[in-house]
Amino acid sequence: MPRQGYSFLVCPDPELLRRRVDALAAGGGMGSAERKVFWGDDAEPLPGAFWEALTQKSLFSTPKTLVLRRAHSLKAEAWDRLDKALSAANSEVWVFLCLEGAWDRGKVPIPAALSKRTLWKHAEKSGWIWQSKGLDDKALRGFVRDWAAAEKIGVEPQVLETLCRALPLDAAALALELDKLALAAGPERRLLAEHAELVQQSEDMDLFALMDALAKGGSPALVWQRVLGNRGESDSLLFPLVGALCREARTLWALLTGDEDVKIHPYVRQLKTPLARRLGKPGLQRLFDLALEADLGVKSGSRKPEQALELLVAELTGVFGAGRTGP
Repeated sequence: MPRQGYSFLVCPDPELLRRRVDALAAGGGMGSAERKVFWGDDAEPLPGAFWEALTQKSLFSTPKTLVLRRAHSLKAEAWDRLDKALSAANSEVWVFLCLEGAWDRGKVPIPAALSKRTLWKHAEKSGWIWQSKGLDDKALRGFVRDWAAAEKIGVEPQVLETLCRALPLDAAALALELDKLALAAGPERRLLAEHAELVQQSEDMDLFALMDALAKGGSPALVWQRVLGNRGESDSLLFPLVGALCREARTLWALLTGDEDVKIHPYVRQLKTPLARRLGKPGLQRLFDLALEADLGVKSGSRKPEQALELLVAELTGVFGAGRTGP
């Protein structure tokens, strides 16, 4: 696969974006190159470090990939500057511009500030644009088939259909469920119809899926929609969420500290230990604090349930997004 000068990736799903960046970089001979991630919705979306990495050339510089997440949030001035900078090819740098806006009735969400600029038109002519509206039922089947083949796991067609009816359409949440299924396949490396019961159902509040997906850079809106679903009013959401948060934080704390008195299934231990380590003791303590603040806020009358829920969601997103990494 020839290396592109720069690439536009148009997709609302962060996990699919990450996989596409990995595939393109590997195919273009830059799979092991240094990767730097910047965010188009940051207060300073294109800091000096971005421009330095993009334009600096020296005898000692090494190949690198620059991933600009949520680039659809950039203002016209930023696109003007990128238009000029990307017109001068730098063989040591590959820029990935991720447009993550929501698709509207199948229409590709290209920002008006970008569509008429030279860098977009040149990318169109050169075939440097990848587009995906994310996972739907059809794409999910192909995704799971490819995953099973890569993992050397046998899945009969009828079993595949059963699993796909239970699996989520968000790729970050899907990856968590596939991790479960890979362990469940056992030494026989075969999935059965009953394994679909392992998949987290939408009516259950799987807070671990939320935590892990956010920590891995999943879209907050999609992840929260996955966990909360259509549960009704805020006052019926808040206290189940607080309870689930406390239970999950206690489990992660036990995994982090090696508490042998807490009985945890080996499968659960293998799945959740990486998240416990990523959060560490300060992060887990913050989860307990947030649960207490939300509970007391409502019971003391200082906050309405919807206010407490909104604040808790924002704070949790901040906890897991603080160390976010890009594709």
